[in-house]
Amino acid sequence: MSTTLSKFQGTLVGAVVGDCIGAIFESLWAKTINPNKVIGAIENLETVSKEEDNHRIYKFTDDTAMARSVAKSLVINEGFDASDMAERFSENYFDEPDRGYGGNVINVFSQLKELDYKDVFGPAKKQFGGSGSYGNGGAMRIAPAALFTFKDNDPEKSKDLVTQITSITHSNNQAILGAVLQSYAVDMALNSSSSFSPDEMVDALITLMKMVEEEPKETNQSSEGPQKEDKSEQKLKTYVEKLELIKTYLKQEEQPTQLTVHTELGADISAFESVPAAVYSFLRSQKDFSDLKDRNSFEKTIVYAISLGGDSDTVATMAGAIAGACYGVESIPISWQKCCEGVEDAKKFAEGLYKLSQMS
Repeated sequence: MSTTLSKFQGTLVGAVVGDCIGAIFESLWAKTINPNKVIGAIENLETVSKEEDNHRIYKFTDDTAMARSVAKSLVINEGFDASDMAERFSENYFDEPDRGYGGNVINVFSQLKELDYKDVFGPAKKQFGGSGSYGNGGAMRIAPAALFTFKDNDPEKSKDLVTQITSITHSNNQAILGAVLQSYAVDMALNSSSSFSPDEMVDALITLMKMVEEEPKETNQSSEGPQKEDKSEQKLKTYVEKLELIKTYLKQEEQPTQLTVHTELGADISAFESVPAAVYSFLRSQKDFSDLKDRNSFEKTIVYAISLGGDSDTVATMAGAIAGACYGVESIPISWQKCCEGVEDAKKFAEGLYKLSQMS
């Protein structure tokens, strides 16, 4: 297997196992879980998968369901087809509605279907009084887009594709920027070696996100629209500020507690309060863990991401995509792969995207 193909498969398989394992702990507060509790559950998973032929399969959530739609649409169409992707999102929901979809995105799917997928971006723009959703639904599914634009090595092309894919369901600028940040992080991991510099990666992300966040916006993309959560009291207002905080964390001799990270970087359903945590979880894996000495960097990434609590499946799926892109599919324990639904499909989608990346 080529190194690039291993990284492509690592990206999508890493996202799947992060989703499936993270879902076990979803919505728990950071005070109630820690790496030891997560490891306990994972060790049980590993033991069962070795000893039983008919072991439990952990189901993927809407995170993986939508990522699969992105991957399949990009591969079949050899590029972005808005109507096709929107139809896949919607039809996959109606085929399997019990994957944990949020109520607001379900309304978008229904409207897309009623419109026969002819006004692909309209329903999302109407959400929350016209401000659009700032949830992490775009970022959680965006890893296949990073694989698709890998050969271009062009941040602008990547941003444009990510924006279009995200805008089908999430038109708020914070949701789009979160997906862009996640895609950039995956791309950097794909291009990195296992001995990369976390500080250099953060600096590169800061440079790219400064350019993106400074661009003028055409529509009302305020994060303070009439949505359920009040963001008006956020201390940090930009993704660059969050990345600067990550940079500060990485330079500290003693890393912050999970509760501090949960509070400052976030681990909830908004993009702004989850994508930075996923990026930090990946970078944190380069540091020592006293209780994870026997685990490789991919495993440490997943365990740490889940230990932050909150929207653990989504934070872990995003962190898993970045870690898998860096370390390759061989870094993901076979026992984890065996216990997670959708792994073999993820490998096939990754192979399809890899083949596209080799075309002139």
